[in-house]
Amino acid sequence: LRLRLGALSSTKLVSGSSLYDAIRALGLTRYTLEEMNDIVNLLAAFIGLQFDQTENHRYSLNAALNMVQEEFQKFGTPYWQWPPYRDSTLSHGSLQRGATTMNVWSEKQAREQYNVVPAQALMELFLAEEGDIHKRIFGSRLLKTFHAIREILLAGDTNRLVAELTFVRINDLAAPPEPMHPLVLLEPFVAFLIVLNGIMIGFQTDPKYGDWEGWPYFEIGFACFLVLEILTRMHLLGCGGFWCGPELMWNYFDLFLAGTGLVDIIVQQTSNEKSGIFGTSLLRFCRLIRLVRIVKIFRLKAMRDLRLMVKGLIAGIKTLVLAFTLLFSVLYVISGFATMTLGSYDETVALGLMIYFQSLPDSMFTAFRCFTGECVNEAGEPLTHLLAREYGLVFILSYVMSYMLVTMGIFNVILAVYVDITMKAAKENEAQTAEQHFRESIRIARTTRELLKKFAAAYHLYQDLEENSSSNMETFEIRASAALFTDDELQENIEITKELFLLVIQDRDVQLLMDDLDLPPDRANLFEIIDADSSGTLHIAELVHGLLKIRGEVNKSDTIATLLATKAVQNMLTETKCQVLNNLDDLKTELLGLIFEQQVKLRKAIAATVSSPETGSSLSDSPRRGRSGGRSGSPGVIRSNLDSRGGRTAAMSAMPLGRMKAPQKPEVAEDSDAVPIPPEE
Repeated sequence: LRLRLGALSSTKLVSGSSLYDAIRALGLTRYTLEEMNDIVNLLAAFIGLQFDQTENHRYSLNAALNMVQEEFQKFGTPYWQWPPYRDSTLSHGSLQRGATTMNVWSEKQAREQYNVVPAQALMELFLAEEGDIHKRIFGSRLLKTFHAIREILLAGDTNRLVAELTFVRINDLAAPPEPMHPLVLLEPFVAFLIVLNGIMIGFQTDPKYGDWEGWPYFEIGFACFLVLEILTRMHLLGCGGFWCGPELMWNYFDLFLAGTGLVDIIVQQTSNEKSGIFGTSLLRFCRLIRLVRIVKIFRLKAMRDLRLMVKGLIAGIKTLVLAFTLLFSVLYVISGFATMTLGSYDETVALGLMIYFQSLPDSMFTAFRCFTGECVNEAGEPLTHLLAREYGLVFILSYVMSYMLVTMGIFNVILAVYVDITMKAAKENEAQTAEQHFRESIRIARTTRELLKKFAAAYHLYQDLEENSSSNMETFEIRASAALFTDDELQENIEITKELFLLVIQDRDVQLLMDDLDLPPDRANLFEIIDADSSGTLHIAELVHGLLKIRGEVNKSDTIATLLATKAVQNMLTETKCQVLNNLDDLKTELLGLIFEQQVKLRKAIAATVSSPETGSSLSDSPRRGRSGGRSGSPGVIRSNLDSRGGRTAAMSAMPLGRMKAPQKPEVAEDSDAVPIPPEE
């Protein structure tokens, strides 16, 4: 931390400029130099930073900004002290006192802006656990900025690793998550009113309670709450966010409901004075609009699954229309045959069934009733039984074939296709816009970062328990303080073993983080899946990369990626095989060339030796000289340990040409090392 702040000693001073350079070097570039100076000055005001002015070292703000570390000593000796603990505790009253004191600090800081702070105080604040002290120092305006700076300074390498693997910016990853919007807190109350309004509408339709005189007052109350909700949303979102924001259609829908509600109340109050068809119709229309208020329940964030179901239903409308077209075509053909056959026979008239087959629409409706299970006449007698008894086997076979085609075939196909399309549409993520996709990516990156911190903390805790032989593994519990996590825990070569992995995934917080990442429930086998090289250990980058690949549903891209990787490996092996074969061919050709070259040299040497008479005599005398060659040191002995590449040629070249004679009958030398040359050579 001192290295990143540029303060090798805790007695040094850290300026806003050095803090600004430190966070920019780690990738956090969303904050300005003025904000860094504000953070440094607020902390200096909180600890009461003063300098010894005995030497009257006073400098302007611009001079302080441009000073290097050595020039900070010109301020004099710094004196500072943390406020007493009772002044830093958090209660409702102390928060108000802290806010008042903060104003005093801000005024004092405005008069004396040194833009420096002792490194020790800044480091202690960075390493302190999360508490209200940070809010008291920086307030709500700079609290998020401080959290982002602390995160990037303490865990810069961790954030960089997660940002690279999740394809997000460090600026977005290091920033703290957005607080809960006040409209989210309003949703439970709105949901209660919607349900209560639906129950009231149900009672109003009942004849026993429809004429109760208290309903108008309920209507006035619901209308007032709806108008109050609209005004609250307009206040929190602003005019631009309300009229042109992402939920502008819902806002217009609320205005429509509020307008119809007010019209309904006015019509009810004036209906006794002005009666007429127009007033009655308008009152009925306004009461019908009351039922539409129930649709507001789909706007609630808690009804996300319900919205996905409706989304799937809407996505399957096209398929449903095509299915109706197919069913209509089949029924049209079957009903046409039934009208031309059953509708023209006298037996059908005698049975009293002509009304069911006298026209094509009547036959289609009758066929639809028979295929859906309500195939009876006015007397309750089954039509199929009456027609089968009258027409016999011909009708039975025709009806069975038609029933199997429509009921067992078309109905099941329509149901299967529609359900499949609906489920696919329901499983799609709601993050369709760029902003929603961005928020989802940031959420995944932050969850991955917290999970990485858990594994790193568990690794060091596991190492401590192993070094302490008296410790018991049953006391293994991951610390919940993530604020004290630093990159020192990642700079070491962390290797997660299978035993440690199984211990970590049993932690409740780790399980919740894995649920947020949408990891499969069979997490005990994840280690073998991620450990692709079968080394028995997982490095941090390997662990994070594997978890991000496993999360979510299996997509077509995953299968295609595996296929392409396999083909790439196959192509590499094929190229390697061809290269090895080419190298072997080249080596074989080179060796054959060398052998041929040596054979040519050997033949030339032998031919030259045989053609010379002096050489022949020398060859015939060589065995005799072989016995004394080693003792006398005279050259000319041909031994069996000659070089394989023209050894004999080399030995012959070592013989003096003047001592060679014509080849004679070979004599066997007594020396076992001497090798005679046959005359034919």
